[in-house]
Amino acid sequence: MRRIMLAVTTVVICGLAAACGDDDGGGSGGESGSAEGQEYVDAIVASNDTSDLTDEQNECFARAFVDAVGVEQLQGAVSPDEIRANPETTPQEFGITLDDDQADAFWNDVNECMDVRAAFVEGMTEGEDVSEETINCLEDAIDDDLLKRVMVTSLMEGDEALDQDEELMSDLIGVLSECPGAVSES
Repeated sequence: MRRIMLAVTTVVICGLAAACGDDDGGGSGGESGSAEGQEYVDAIVASNDTSDLTDEQNECFARAFVDAVGVEQLQGAVSPDEIRANPETTPQEFGITLDDDQADAFWNDVNECMDVRAAFVEGMTEGEDVSEETINCLEDAIDDDLLKRVMVTSLMEGDEALDQDEELMSDLIGVLSECPGAVSES
């Protein structure tokens, strides 16, 4: 299995779920601030309660997601109680979709809270014998568009979707292959 799978898993766990590390907004002024929106935020936070995330990180992710999707779409697809009861269910399995504008809004809110690229590179290189040159190369080679595609695919469809999306994986491996030592058989 390629080391890339570890990096993708890390971005899903650290980047998607953690979403943010500080409290500088991250969408708190949108629909998530309404009473109905707060119910969904609370449900998403509760569904992540077994993770290693801080309450602040969960809150930021949940607000970004609720603001991007919108309360009306959420209400038409799933109740907050269903989210709490089914923490492993993907938004897509609930019937929730993100169009390009919604995906952009989610991505932008998440990036207000954390540097997804830095989390991705850190996750990929943590515990590995990787040179500083490779780390710098990865930081330069991975662009926001690719990370957004990985993040949104993982969030909406689950980890298996990454494996099944040959174009996305090819693009990701292609970019990472530009950096010596970033992709290796293990």
